Amino acid sequence: MKRHFKLSHLALALMLSIGSAGSALAASTAATATVQGTAPVLSAPSNNTPQAVDFSGTYSTPGQLSTGDTLVMTYTYQDAEGDADNSHTSISWSYTPAGGGTDQPISATHAPAAASGGQGTSTITIPAAALGALAIKVTLQELSATGDPLSGLTINVTDTSLNTAPGGGGGGGSVTPPGPVLPGTNIAGGIFLQSDNPSAGSGATDYSRTPGLKPQVGKTYVFRAWNDTNGNGVWDAGDADVTTTLSSIQWQLTGTNTTASGTSTPVTLSNHAIPGATSAAYTVSVNGASSSGATPGDQGFSLQVSFN
Repeated sequence: MKRHFKLSHLALALMLSIGSAGSALAASTAATATVQGTAPVLSAPSNNTPQAVDFSGTYSTPGQLSTGDTLVMTYTYQDAEGDADNSHTSISWSYTPAGGGTDQPISATHAPAAASGGQGTSTITIPAAALGALAIKVTLQELSATGDPLSGLTINVTDTSLNTAPGGGGGGGSVTPPGPVLPGTNIAGGIFLQSDNPSAGSGATDYSRTPGLKPQVGKTYVFRAWNDTNGNGVWDAGDADVTTTLSSIQWQLTGTNTTASGTSTPVTLSNHAIPGATSAAYTVSVNGASSSGATPGDQGFSLQVSFN
């Protein structure tokens, strides 16, 4: 036997109402702006000063920068959300040439912080071309590899020997020695006969490295300094001439003039600076024009050049 059910208008309305209520509960709000974290922050490990860095290095001359010295910049990286360090991609080292002009870049190797709270480093070797530069500079920005915002502030260090802003390490407690940059172990110097027209790879005789070869009175000699890339003391082809970047040149007389004293009393000089002989060229003086104070003038003494 079949049964037939008849829904009243009221029951049908109730069922439709319940279904509509379920649909209304599934609605949502409008989307917010994108989720944002905080900018990364760099600080000096020595004293935790934000927007600051520390410097260290290996110096061939204590208390002074020299070519060939190694400089290391260190920072602590902090990112509250845990985004990775990307600050190393912004690092730029440079120096201003001794004679002025456009800043010149210095190549570097970088090691980012392994995680938030870790330390990142950037390392350079002062190039021979920086000889005489008054300061070493570096710029970097607080950067993370991911996150929003990706960047923080920029740190501009115009002199790594200063620890106060502006211009210094921004408050970091560790700095480098000051400039100017002196010749390091990679800079060699020699004395040549001017008429030999010495140049890199020319084979001109270096009087300062040739025992028994004596400079002659009245002859003009020239001093040259170069980047001795292989450390052999020879001005080889490809070794850059850095003479014009030097801060100072001083010709000197040194030794005892026994071989020339004859009937006069021998005179001993130790690194005697020849007055006015401060350029790359020097003409050996005749007796009366010599500053040695010895009767035979420059004769019997050795020539040498002090430079930086």
